[in-house]
Amino acid sequence: MRVRASFALLLAATGCTTTYTIPKTEISRLDGWFVPDLVLVRPGDGHVADPMSVRVRDTEGREHLFTEDTPLVLVQSNGAVIAEKYLEVDVDRQHFRGVPQDAFRRTVEVPLREVQSAGIRELHLGKTLLLCTGVALGVVGTLVGVRLAIGEPPPPPPGMDPCGEVGCPF
Repeated sequence: MRVRASFALLLAATGCTTTYTIPKTEISRLDGWFVPDLVLVRPGDGHVADPMSVRVRDTEGREHLFTEDTPLVLVQSNGAVIAEKYLEVDVDRQHFRGVPQDAFRRTVEVPLREVQSAGIRELHLGKTLLLCTGVALGVVGTLVGVRLAIGEPPPPPPGMDPCGEVGCPF
């Protein structure tokens, strides 16, 4: 039972996102973005950093909030795909640089001329509900099918009742 529940949770967690394509020009809007909890003081002036709020537009014109929980997907000209959640992003005219959440002190650096396309991934509620409903219906359908295929267990023969004539108290 735990294996089935874990499998259903894995499907729900991985299969419920949508990648929205963003124009390459929108990458530059992420310049200077960082997670404020980790960088408490701005260099030079000693003030506490303000929370970052950056919105990027996809190719269809919808705005999406970029946060530390938003994976940024970069597709390079050679076909390599980099999909990471970042702690800090710097973009200049020639390079994208980002510090991923999962690899401390490692920086992803990609020349912008090598970026073929970009996108962000977000949770898609409709897909989540459809997937969970499909998994639940599949499990119920399987249980009903097995029950119909096997049928009812045969009744015990008349003198073989394990409780005898007294009846079982359970």
